[in-house]
Amino acid sequence: MIFTVKQIENDPCIRIKVTDKKKDKKEKKDKKDKKEKKKSSIHDFLDTWRKKHDEKKYFNFLIDSYELTSPNVKDCYVAIKFIRKMKKEKCQYLTHSIVVIDNYTVRNVLFYIFKIQKPVAPVFIVKTPIEADELRGNIQTAGLESPLVKCFCEIHESYYISNKTDPENYIIDSTLEAIDTIDDSIESLKQLTLSEEDNRKI
Repeated sequence: MIFTVKQIENDPCIRIKVTDKKKDKKEKKDKKDKKEKKKSSIHDFLDTWRKKHDEKKYFNFLIDSYELTSPNVKDCYVAIKFIRKMKKEKCQYLTHSIVVIDNYTVRNVLFYIFKIQKPVAPVFIVKTPIEADELRGNIQTAGLESPLVKCFCEIHESYYISNKTDPENYIIDSTLEAIDTIDDSIESLKQLTLSEEDNRKI
């Protein structure tokens, strides 16, 4: 996966674009010839997260994975390990994340990640970049737990994933049901990505 990080000075929102990693035959051959391992692009994203946290300034993510179709399993486990480590921090400066997903496989992989590791901060899942910007504006105006944000999520059928171990309320109750439909095994995660690749070949 390719993670493109975009930051604007004095803007607490960090925009992340996630797309598929495309390789041609020449690139595949070059990679075979190289012995040195390169860090995945996900480390650019995670390094940015760590840097913003260390600055002790509140920030949020708007992650656009609208064009992503084939999640990388290794990147998923790198993310899980990083989130687990960040959860141990006494103070969290990430206030929330908005993730754009319009792909069944990608959404289920994200549910799988948050089933085995709760997020650091609340996560909203929307279907389009337009909805993401609108939700971001609503949060800035009225706050994370405001009736306006709750109403937006219900109208647009957006998911809300709490960062609490035993949250009192979920904005979208179906989130728990959706997460419970994902099997806990590593094979199920692999199968999700493989099935999507097979469908694209047909």
